[in-house]
Amino acid sequence: MSVDMGFQIVPPEPAKKPRRSITPIVIGVIGAVLVGMVLTLLVSSFWTLAVEAGGSCGTSSEGISHGPCPRGTAWMLPVSIISLFVVVPAALLGLAKIGSRRIGCLGAVVLALVGIFPGLAVFRWSHGRTLAAVWQAPPDRPATAEGLGGWLSGTTVVRARFDRLVGYDVATGAVRWTYTVPGRDVLCAMSRTAADGVGLIAHGAETQPCDRVTAVDLTTGRALWEHAVPAAGISSSISADVIAVTDGMAVIQTPQALMAVRLREGTPLWQDRTADRCRLATVAAGHDQVLTTVSCFQQVPRIQALDAATGHVRWTTKAPIQSDAANIRPLSADPAVLWIQEGGQRGVNVVASFDETGRAQASIPVDDGQRRLDLGDHAFRATPARNVVLQDGLLVAKAQLPGGKYRVIGYGLADGRSRWSTKVGDFAAMQAEPGRVHLLGDATWHPGLWALSLRDGKLSYVGLPRIADPDDDPLFYSTGDRYVVLTERATNPGDAPVAVFRAR
Repeated sequence: MSVDMGFQIVPPEPAKKPRRSITPIVIGVIGAVLVGMVLTLLVSSFWTLAVEAGGSCGTSSEGISHGPCPRGTAWMLPVSIISLFVVVPAALLGLAKIGSRRIGCLGAVVLALVGIFPGLAVFRWSHGRTLAAVWQAPPDRPATAEGLGGWLSGTTVVRARFDRLVGYDVATGAVRWTYTVPGRDVLCAMSRTAADGVGLIAHGAETQPCDRVTAVDLTTGRALWEHAVPAAGISSSISADVIAVTDGMAVIQTPQALMAVRLREGTPLWQDRTADRCRLATVAAGHDQVLTTVSCFQQVPRIQALDAATGHVRWTTKAPIQSDAANIRPLSADPAVLWIQEGGQRGVNVVASFDETGRAQASIPVDDGQRRLDLGDHAFRATPARNVVLQDGLLVAKAQLPGGKYRVIGYGLADGRSRWSTKVGDFAAMQAEPGRVHLLGDATWHPGLWALSLRDGKLSYVGLPRIADPDDDPLFYSTGDRYVVLTERATNPGDAPVAVFRAR
């Protein structure tokens, strides 16, 4: 007989393993990626500091200024250093939760390598692109040499000294040709620009008046023709705006006459002489118009425009001043725009523009008490650099404000009104391209290349040119995606009289 007591033996359930939290592993993965990103920022910032600022920047505790820090490093260095104290422990603690130590270490390395790519992206976003040098010419010799001028003609860039012109291939830096000033003559004037592959120079015996003008073919470096100039024609002091070139024509100005010849042949085209007791001061040539100023004894100076093809006077008008003493300098021949500085404490100081009939249009004060326009010639005495551009119906000029601040202002040439005004740092050179102006920053305090829209004045950063630091006032040109910088003085090791960098 069996008795069923109703009891049932239930086997015990197997013990459950504790569930592993995935949160620390996620934190470790993110931390490892951030380690790679932060280390990339740190290494890139220190490398940039060493290369671009010589290892130090800012102002020390003793008040010694070491110049500005490279773009973006002021925040990237401290942020990356501080971040390491957070992301490294997070990566180590999180990845330690992975069961296999070997897998954890390998994963950490791989994830850190992945972080390099966002780190480089952040660095480039903050610092901007580095615009690498294409080539740089070796320093000048002798140590006393200085550049007097330069031109860009097609794919040839030309730098002039007292004794010679050197033409370089923009693409490679190879010297295409060297033109030596004849005999023991020294160069004393150049056309501000070249035209149709031809540049104009004037030369003569040292300390004597310039008595020869030569046209140089900038493709071959050969003289096309040479003309004698009256002994009192061109001063022996190096000067600008006494000879000029335009389409198919060269213009030579002496105090008493204006002579035009065919650009490549040197054969006469026309001549215009001044009246007695009058003299010509400067000359500028445009596409179809030649502009000059005429100063006569005890008379208000006159501005005169001549037809480039015939030499016939298109119009003549008195300068908008009251005295007979003024410094009038052409900024452009076509359109006619001049900088007029009248003598005396109450004399006017304006930029004046004129229409095709000689009627005055705009009158822009150079100094209105709030800003002063920088219109002067800088360095390179034969083809001086200027911080002013005339393009698309605008006068675009650098302006200095009280306290050492700067702006670039665009004025309409038809009415003189400001179209836009853009805050900028100090810059060394300005160069025009279709629809925009490029600003080459001061190499010591504000390095970089900026593009400024002529439509609205909007400023954008292009990148940092990695070339030998030019002097304060270089000549600056562009051709295609290459930018050319000519330095006036470049005789020390590491200097470059000509340097080319690529923009993209």
